[in-house]
Amino acid sequence: MLYIVTKLVTEGQQKAFSIIGASEDKKRAASIAAEVYKDYNKNASFQNIEMITEWLATRQNYSFRKDKDHRLQLAITPLEGEVQPEEKQLVFSAAAEEEELMRRVSQALFEGKHTAERGPKAQTHSCPLES
Repeated sequence: MLYIVTKLVTEGQQKAFSIIGASEDKKRAASIAAEVYKDYNKNASFQNIEMITEWLATRQNYSFRKDKDHRLQLAITPLEGEVQPEEKQLVFSAAAEEEELMRRVSQALFEGKHTAERGPKAQTHSCPLES
């Protein structure tokens, strides 16, 4: 089996997808991906890199966010045969993550407004939402 190591770097509105390398050994593929993380996060400790290497070998993906505009996503995709099953073909889905973020923001806004409406005299003091 061959393990393909890929990365997706998001910086603001720019996204860059790269194939980093490949290995026939899953642990070697994880260490390749951890090296990418180490280069991306210069403040990472040795223990942190070891933990991420183990996580990558086990879970085969990792996501690190420096701040809201900078993110590194690493993935290890096992490749056996010529065509991957459809459920394993998708490596990264930035759109799905943005949709999840918007869902959580909408839910938090709703819960905040609902909590504000249940004040002592049930008066609404929140700002109206603008579209």
